[in-house]
Amino acid sequence: MKKRYISIFLVLILATLAVYSQLFQPPVKNSYITAAFGEYRNTGPVSHFHLGVDFSTFGRTGLPVYCGGDGYLYKVWINDNLYGNAIFIFHEDTSLISGYAHLQSFSEKISRYVDLVKEEFGNQTIEIVFPASAIPIKTNEIIANSGDTGEATAPHLHFEVLEETPEGQIIYDALEFLEYQETRSKQLELIQIRSNNKYFEVTDGKENIVEYAGVYPKIDVRVRQKLGDNSTIVPKKVSLYINDILTYKVEFSKLKEDEVYKAETIYAYGSTASVYWIKMYSDYNLSPIVVNDFSAFSHTSSGDLRGKVVLEDFWGNEKVYNIKFVRPY
Repeated sequence: MKKRYISIFLVLILATLAVYSQLFQPPVKNSYITAAFGEYRNTGPVSHFHLGVDFSTFGRTGLPVYCGGDGYLYKVWINDNLYGNAIFIFHEDTSLISGYAHLQSFSEKISRYVDLVKEEFGNQTIEIVFPASAIPIKTNEIIANSGDTGEATAPHLHFEVLEETPEGQIIYDALEFLEYQETRSKQLELIQIRSNNKYFEVTDGKENIVEYAGVYPKIDVRVRQKLGDNSTIVPKKVSLYINDILTYKVEFSKLKEDEVYKAETIYAYGSTASVYWIKMYSDYNLSPIVVNDFSAFSHTSSGDLRGKVVLEDFWGNEKVYNIKFVRPY
């Protein structure tokens, strides 16, 4: 994601390299996720994808934030419009970077440098980039206190995983790298289907009738996954089958840097941070669109079509909704 900052590069004494781990520990202890990777966000001037997972801080600021794995301090953002105060740690064994956002304050180890920079440049939007290996950070080391800075509408901790590549930055679904156990109940739901600006309610366990026009159905689906009684997230995967052919599939596993502000390629109108209308068709290629093939349908295809929408979550659960697509004329 492109940022505009005053960038300050600090010269520090190199420290001993740490031993690195493969998976990250949760950054907030005894917590649970409240938002998933790839969700729609319309905060700020341009809609965008949510690039990490959010951990509850139970409506409070000031909770300790722990580093997910061994690494070294890569950079710090101060007063970023979206992320507020944020820390990024580079993990040399995997070349991954872990990010921690919406922070209230930094640990004493990090604050000593942040305070020096703020004394010099004031309390404005600043990026501080640190030399490689200069400030080692250990797994479960407290690096900050949680807050609600930036675009956060309530206190929480945003955690993300990314990688710098020659082709640009790639942001991954952080859940795929976290040692996180989800103990709450999990419920995948397809709530409505929208076709030709008409809304069709969906009932579990029956064949649902959806009208369409044109060569093949171009539908939007309103989906969600409920985690217990206190979190609603977007499903990990949403697939559309027509006549038993997989024609379209969205999977929220990674995004390229230049795709971050193209959320409306995936999400249809009416989407919010908690309402997910996903388009099951596209004229564009984007990393989350892993299947987009309607070539089996031609202008000679006629009449009713058998369909199904399949929802899958990160934990291997699946929900299938059967659809009968009909042309009303």
